[in-house]
Amino acid sequence: MEKEAELEEIAELEPLPEPEEAKKTRRLPPLLRLCRRATVFLSLTLIATIIFFLTGNQQAFLDSNLKLILQIISVNAIALCFFSGISSLECIFYLVKSKKFRMLLHFIIYTLVLAAGISISLFSLTINLLSEGISF
Repeated sequence: MEKEAELEEIAELEPLPEPEEAKKTRRLPPLLRLCRRATVFLSLTLIATIIFFLTGNQQAFLDSNLKLILQIISVNAIALCFFSGISSLECIFYLVKSKKFRMLLHFIIYTLVLAAGISISLFSLTINLLSEGISF
């Protein structure tokens, strides 16, 4: 009896209205989304390894450990430069193709990240080179 009452209630309900057109979301293209995630990940790991290097320097880590951390920073910064450079090129492409000015904002951010990655990479490579010492 209860099931019949439920079925009658369901039959009396009006059908749902047809869904309106789906709202256009402001999603980035798939390749740019992957590159953005990679740059965010590499940026955060770069910040973490720099903090690790600075605290290790204060706590008197062994020289070999500090050199290893510097090499990790260098590789991480080079990978960050690679992905942010690709993302900048993608932003230029999508800016020309779709003429959306939010891509200009993304382009500026990726260019700043690229410049920061290059400077951090050069700085860590210089410190690593100087720590080896000058030998003739």
